[in-house]
This record gives sequence, structure tokens and C-alpha cells, in this order.
Amino acid sequence: MVSKKKKIERIKRTRYDIFAEIIRVIYIYGYCPLTRAARSTNMPVDRAKETIAELCERGLLEEDDEDGQRVYSVTVRGHQYLELYKRMAGLVGIPIPEPIIGM
Repeated sequence: MVSKKKKIERIKRTRYDIFAEIIRVIYIYGYCPLTRAARSTNMPVDRAKETIAELCERGLLEEDDEDGQRVYSVTVRGHQYLELYKRMAGLVGIPIPEPIIGM
């Protein structure tokens, strides 16, 4: 008997999905360091750093210094982006994955 491996279907994340996930994770934590955001969104730290820098440039996140550690928080524009993303995902039926919390 030949066993057939089931192919796991993975939905490829768009950059807008990744933006929303990072913003959502940082919103949940309040102030969030880079490594925690990267782990919670299942991204390598170097790519998460580039993405967070882009979000800061666009005014969706802001960088702060807390006890000598760089942390990020969500701006008003970031909240607006997240709300629009949730509404759009709901309209087209895209499931919003839960972030990996507690790492």
C-alpha cells in the first residue's frame, strides 16, 4: 500500500497582511520590542525589522526608548489601518490569524 502524504495548504501572506499582524501584535502588548513582534508574527527578526521600519516611516508605528530598550507602539494611523484591514477581511471572508502570544 502506497501512502500518500497530504499536502498542507498554506495561504501566502501579502505585505498588507503582515503589516496588520505586526500592528495587531504591538497593539496587544502595548509597547513591544522587535524580537517579541517578530516571534509573535512568525517572522525572521531581520525581515520584521525592515517591515517595522517601513511602518514607522509611514506613521503607523512609533519608536520609543524604554529603560534603554527600543520598543514600538501603535499610532492613531496604525489603529485606523487595523480597523480598515479588519473590515476588508470581513467583506471578502479572509480569516484573521491569531498572533502567537506568550513568547
